[in-house]
Amino acid sequence: MNTSIQKMSRDTSPDLGPFGRSFIGDFPSKGALSLIILGLLLSLVLSGGFLSFLTLFIVLTYLSIYLSYNYIEPHFNTKAGIVRRNNLSSVTSNGHLAVSDIGNMLYGYGKSAASQVRSMPAEINLGSLFESRSPSNSPDMSEWVSESRIRIWRKISLLWIGIMLMFYLILFLMVGLVVVFDIDSLDLFGQIAGTISYVIMGGIILALIDHEGKTEYLRSLFIFPNISRLKFGGLVVLILVLDLILVLGYSEIYDLFWPVTEEGGWFSDPNSADNPLILILLFISLAISAPLIEELVFRGYILDSLRTNYSDLFSIFASGILFGFLHWDPVFGFFDLFQTGAATIAGLLYGWLRIKTGSLWPSIICHSIWNGTIFLVAFII
Repeated sequence: MNTSIQKMSRDTSPDLGPFGRSFIGDFPSKGALSLIILGLLLSLVLSGGFLSFLTLFIVLTYLSIYLSYNYIEPHFNTKAGIVRRNNLSSVTSNGHLAVSDIGNMLYGYGKSAASQVRSMPAEINLGSLFESRSPSNSPDMSEWVSESRIRIWRKISLLWIGIMLMFYLILFLMVGLVVVFDIDSLDLFGQIAGTISYVIMGGIILALIDHEGKTEYLRSLFIFPNISRLKFGGLVVLILVLDLILVLGYSEIYDLFWPVTEEGGWFSDPNSADNPLILILLFISLAISAPLIEELVFRGYILDSLRTNYSDLFSIFASGILFGFLHWDPVFGFFDLFQTGAATIAGLLYGWLRIKTGSLWPSIICHSIWNGTIFLVAFII
C-alpha cells in the first residue's frame, strides 16, 4: 500500500482505528491480505484432512476477497476521503467483483473457459444478494399497525415464554401418564409429546396471527419467492454450507472451554432406535414439524414484529438469539449451551435468507434439510 495514502488516511480521518487504516488504498490492501491469511490459519485449525482444508480455504478466500473489495475497502476509503482506483476493471463488471470474477482472477481462466463457468455464478452473484430487496418480494405488512417497542417486546416475550412452558408442561404430563399407568415405552410417549407440542405451538401462532387480523400477511409468507430455480437452489446451498462451516468452527471453540460430555443417546431405551413408529414420529418432528412451525414463529411473526421498529440487522440478531435459547434446556441441562449456540447460528442465517427472499420457503427447506440430515446420519446411514 502506498505510504502517502496511508498517511493521508490518518490525516483526513484521525478517528479511524488500525483495523480501518489497514483497508485504506487500492486492492489488495493489508487488511484484505490479513483476512486471507486468517482464513488460511482457520482452515488449518478447523479442517480434518486435505480435502476439507482445501474446501474451507477456498470458501474463506472467496469471502475475504469479495467482502474486502466490494464492501470493506470502499467503506473505509470513503470514510477517509480517498477515491480508490478500480484496479480490477479488467475482470469486474460495473466495478463490482462477482463470484465468477474472483474465480477468473485466482485461477486465470481463459476467455472460452470463463464463458462456460459464468452462466451459473451470474445467477447467484453474491452482489445481488446483499442489495436491498424489492418491495414486491416483501410479505404483506399492510395489516400491521404501529406499536411501541415496549408492547412489541412484551408480546414476543410472552410468546417465547409460553412456548417454553408448553413444551415442559406436555413433557411432564406424558411422563406422569407413563408412571401412573405403568407404560413400558417412555420413548414412544416422548415422541408423541413432541408431535403434540408442535401442533399446539402451531395453533398458538396461528391463533395469534388471526387475532391480530394478519391473515393476508400469513398467506404472503408462503408465496414462493420470485427468483429463478437456480438462484433459489444457490441460496439454499450457500446457507447450508455457511451453517456447516460456522457450526464446525463453533464446535471446536466450544469444546476448548466446555468439553462436550458423552451423551446417552436419543432414547432412554436403546431398542427404541429399531422401532419404526418411534423413528417415524421423530423424523416428522425433526424434518417437518420443527422447520415449518419454528420458521413461522421466528422467521415470520417475531422477525417481522421486530422489523416494524428496528433495523433488519438488529431484528435478525434478536430473533436468532431467541431461536437459539428455545433450544436451551434450563431444567435438565442448564449449563449445556451447545445446542443454543448452534441454533443461534442457524437462526441468524435463516433470518437473513427470509428477509432477502421475502418468503419462508427457503429457510423452511434449509431447516428441513439440516434436521433431516441429522436424522439420516444418526439412524439410517
